[in-house]
Amino acid sequence: MQEVARQSGGKYKMGSGTLYDNLERLIEQRLVTETPSRSPKDDPRRRYYRLTALGRRVFSAEVSRLEGVVREAKLRLRGARPKEA
Repeated sequence: MQEVARQSGGKYKMGSGTLYDNLERLIEQRLVTETPSRSPKDDPRRRYYRLTALGRRVFSAEVSRLEGVVREAKLRLRGARPKEA
């Protein structure tokens, strides 16, 4: 939740229900898996997750798809002419 807020410059705030509902769905789809803590100093109450191999492929495909959407939007903006007032 903190990372979403940080990366969005505070524009987006995710609640714990949204976060854990989405994590559960990603785990069911085998895109994410829960992993053990990374070191003995880690808080035992924390849970850690990582992308699976399938999750990495799906993520990569989604990044490519979104890059295409942005590319298309930029092309359309270049071709658009401002409306006269």
